[in-house]
Amino acid sequence: MKKRFAGDTRSAGFSLFELLTVLVMLGIMAGIAAPSVGNFLAGLDFRKQVGDIMAHMRAIRLQAVISGQQIKMSLEDHNLLLDRGQEEQEVQELDLNPESELTLEPPVVIFTPQSTVTPATISLSSDGRNRTISLDPLTALPVIR
Repeated sequence: MKKRFAGDTRSAGFSLFELLTVLVMLGIMAGIAAPSVGNFLAGLDFRKQVGDIMAHMRAIRLQAVISGQQIKMSLEDHNLLLDRGQEEQEVQELDLNPESELTLEPPVVIFTPQSTVTPATISLSSDGRNRTISLDPLTALPVIR
């Protein structure tokens, strides 16, 4: 076993070539992984949008049951318009991307206090992803199809 002296630098650490090699390898791996991470994050955002729509449908159903009044719902520019038979309509904003396309068929859906709803489908399209949500007429709950 050799003793090292304070001036001995033969095995003091990594060479510049070794450090650059590791940095190049990390850069290549990051370049390969970046598109996959981007697609993953876009998928999470789309699922969040679908979840937001479903949460609003459940909340409207609950409001109709609690208030004992029917609620008419329609869509306008990524917003839900709720009509409870009063003078003005309530606007609920959906947390959607501006590029997203949202459609409601039929254009007006009625939630009743008996926890039923007009049969309807809501379609969401964004970045090549599509999801259809159906409103079950007997339970008024949203179901992903």
